[in-house]
Amino acid sequence: MAGQKTPDDDPNTEPPADDEWSSPPPPPPAAWGPDPAQPPLPPWAMPTSPSYGAAPPGLPGSPPYIPPSENDPAPPPYGPPPQETERPAPRDSAWQEPPETQEWAPQPQADPWRIPPQPVWDPSVEPSPAAPPPPYGAAEEEPPTAPRFPAYDAGGANQPAALDLPPSAMVPRSTPRPPVAPERESRTSGEHGTVRFDEPWRMETPGRAGRRTRLRPILIGVAGLAVAGLVATGIIVFSGNVGKKKQSATAAQLAGGLFPIDPAAKTDGRDQELLGVAAVNSTVVAIGGELDHGDYRGQFIVSTDGGRSFRLATVRTPEGWQPRYGDAPQQVTGTDGAWVALGVSPTGGVVWTSRNGTDWTRQPDSAGEPFSGSNRLAQITRTTAGFVAVGTTSAKGDFSDMQPVVWRSTDGRRWDRISADQLKISGKGERATLDGVAANGDTVVAHGWTASGPKKSDIREGFWRSTDGGANWGSISTPHPDGNGLTVGAAFLAFGPGGFLIGRDADKKGGGGSPYCVLMSSADGQRWASAGEIHVSGYGRLLRLTGSDQGWTATVATGSSVTVQRSADGRSWAGAGTVPMPGGRTLTGTAVTSGATVLVGRDGTAEGNNAVLAVRDLHGQEVGIDLTRVAGAVRTDQSVNAIASAGGQLVAVGNSNGDAAVWTSSNGRQWNRGQAESKAFARPGPQQLTGLASGGAGWVAVGFSGAAPRRPLVVTSPDGKAWKAVDGDKAFEPGDPDQIDTASVTAGPTGYVIVGDQASSAAVWQSADLKTWTRGEGTTKDALDGSPGAERWMRSVVSGPFGYVAVGGLNDPSVQNAPRGRPAVWTSADGKRWALQQLPLPAGMLEATFHQVAIRQNVLTAAGTAKTSAGTTVFAFTSVDGGKTWRQVPLPPGSGGRARSAVTVVTATPRGFVIGGSMDVRGGDDVIIWTSSDGLSWKTQTPQGTGLSGPGDQWLTGMAVTGKDLLSVGVTRDDRGGQPTLWRRALP
Repeated sequence: MAGQKTPDDDPNTEPPADDEWSSPPPPPPAAWGPDPAQPPLPPWAMPTSPSYGAAPPGLPGSPPYIPPSENDPAPPPYGPPPQETERPAPRDSAWQEPPETQEWAPQPQADPWRIPPQPVWDPSVEPSPAAPPPPYGAAEEEPPTAPRFPAYDAGGANQPAALDLPPSAMVPRSTPRPPVAPERESRTSGEHGTVRFDEPWRMETPGRAGRRTRLRPILIGVAGLAVAGLVATGIIVFSGNVGKKKQSATAAQLAGGLFPIDPAAKTDGRDQELLGVAAVNSTVVAIGGELDHGDYRGQFIVSTDGGRSFRLATVRTPEGWQPRYGDAPQQVTGTDGAWVALGVSPTGGVVWTSRNGTDWTRQPDSAGEPFSGSNRLAQITRTTAGFVAVGTTSAKGDFSDMQPVVWRSTDGRRWDRISADQLKISGKGERATLDGVAANGDTVVAHGWTASGPKKSDIREGFWRSTDGGANWGSISTPHPDGNGLTVGAAFLAFGPGGFLIGRDADKKGGGGSPYCVLMSSADGQRWASAGEIHVSGYGRLLRLTGSDQGWTATVATGSSVTVQRSADGRSWAGAGTVPMPGGRTLTGTAVTSGATVLVGRDGTAEGNNAVLAVRDLHGQEVGIDLTRVAGAVRTDQSVNAIASAGGQLVAVGNSNGDAAVWTSSNGRQWNRGQAESKAFARPGPQQLTGLASGGAGWVAVGFSGAAPRRPLVVTSPDGKAWKAVDGDKAFEPGDPDQIDTASVTAGPTGYVIVGDQASSAAVWQSADLKTWTRGEGTTKDALDGSPGAERWMRSVVSGPFGYVAVGGLNDPSVQNAPRGRPAVWTSADGKRWALQQLPLPAGMLEATFHQVAIRQNVLTAAGTAKTSAGTTVFAFTSVDGGKTWRQVPLPPGSGGRARSAVTVVTATPRGFVIGGSMDVRGGDDVIIWTSSDGLSWKTQTPQGTGLSGPGDQWLTGMAVTGKDLLSVGVTRDDRGGQPTLWRRALP
């Protein structure tokens, strides 16, 4: 950095006492938002892996979800002004042991990362406005048995309306998962935890496995890595000359700019989408999110000027914390003073509330419990008394027995569920679904379908009406234009000026005419009459019908575009612009303001998804909205997952722009990208490197390639700078449809060993020269071979003079009706034949599997994350005889005695062992460290500073010894994004 003293270039020598490397000045803040030099869009997210139960891991270097415990003391609230964090003042020594009883306490200054809890709208205090609420609009999702039109595909083919998010994105966790016991059952499961929604984060893209193509920008351009929004400038201490400011030596360095992304990349490496939008007066709220290697970052994007400009809304818990990743908002509605959004998370349904649409409260999990079970939420609307949502439920979970369901709430926080038996919409033996709803005061009209007959082939459209805010329902009949010599499509239902409106596609029976839209209106939802027609040149079909007190909008597919039609009364319609509709684009919602129409959706291509946010004014002119310039809305994929030192060189591996990435450095301060032959790093789907090792024949790095099924990624280099793929070797060929995970690698007495898993079995590959590879075998049939319900997986491997030791986990089928993940160790003298040891489950733990292992001489330490009745915690075993025998060693809890923690990295140093993990603190994850000189007795430290503690999530992903220092890489992130961190400190 300019003006910064250059540290000693030799990483194997002790830096001088005044070396500013260990105490760098805080980096200058940079504005959030796009880097104009970077291009757009993401290759898709993550594959899945084996599971051992509740909070399975999978992705490198990040802790699993740490659920809150009812036994935990409530954290103190945050205080007022925004200047400094409430964290304890920094200590001079980065590793000074904190007092055992140290606990956070409120300070006079407020944490600038947080905001005070937002008051929740309460209708008993603030009466509802007299004006009728705007409905969300017509539901796009087609029920499985209903003849609704599928999502519009301009290419001519009907794109599936519902594509499942990869199950890896739905495991309970707070950050991208670490490579411990992955979720096996989720590989084929399409369920989203205990809740299913019709329009969850559908991120799969047809043709993804095809030739790699770069996305061209459509409505979203490139996002550069946003850094400054995370920079809280660290902790400032005074040292040396008076007035000279230094960042605390405990702080990590924000390293987004140190590890260059691919300068030739055309995508940002992440998926984005918008799933819904609603407008109240001049406030517009669009909801959706971004998928990042299996973790979903829900987003509320808000405009307060009628859609002319947008920003990220603030979302906090009632305590004022940032919500964890994993929440996906899907439906939103509102009126003056009261907004509600509904969605899904790994733990079930999620409810958000807001008074103004700009500041949202993520309600506790208990608010989403009425949405538990297998449900498909279709739509939500506002009534005088509160809110009504409709959808479909399934007792079996496969929707072969689908039944309608209604949810009601008076305040948006507490919801009552009305089952099919109470609704009396479906008869005995019938299947039924609700897929649309609109309201005028307390009069609510719902649209749906019933299926009856021996084969449920008698499918009928239906409307139901409630006059008491959705509590009691009765069937209503609406005039059907098919008696007038027309063939008509399914109905779109909405409410706006003048009452309810139904829109249908119509054409002459037998075709031959020009299709158009026929409209029926009703003031009370009971008596319906013709309301006119919508004729558009090139009419394909009606996509959306949306109303608000500002008017009506209909969006019509017309060839390769969408034509917007506006109306003040629902009878006279005029063109209000067009929006391009290239193949793969899906329209998911529209909203109406007095001066504009807002359309949201996603663009799907072979590489992934872009969010679509298009605005047209009343004259049909485009209001240019670039989401990459909305601070924190779009981020570039970039992570550093492992680091190693050998021969005076540092090598780090990870991913950027959706592809694998390698960086090298001679001093740990300046990093250069490694180069790969051919397409070694750029294959179809996402790539990520998770482990590396150096030996006599050079370097080898391992990871995965593709989404599902996952394929191995193994690359080698003689010097760490030029890399080529070797996973084309027959030893890495999977059986169809098995996927292979290559998780960790080491170099030892007989060469290189890679460990991972294939389908239900643990897997090992061995090579003496990095050119030819052979598969390892078990000393017994079940040493490596597993089966459904009795899986085995390896996650980390080390070598010593005695041979090799690998750790991971297995599912024990002898444990009935209970979680089955157990810690497992494998040993081998030559890396080819492996013996299995199943270690005992630690006392008080429901399940536990190893994440990583480290070796120092003949002493080994293996650590992992376990599930307890209170959440998750770390555990460790140590062997002093080269892996022959093991004993559990206690790891002291973190500061304040909090037990919810997870392991992310384990390493050995010349002075002992270091375990890095994450600890749940005030709704986020902070770095926690355990150190030991012998692997038997351990001390705990909770380092403070930028990248290590503070609001949001922080965790370490890799460690390497360089001279007398320990160099660590990690991650820091909040609700506006994240970036890698680099932390250097003296060896403990």
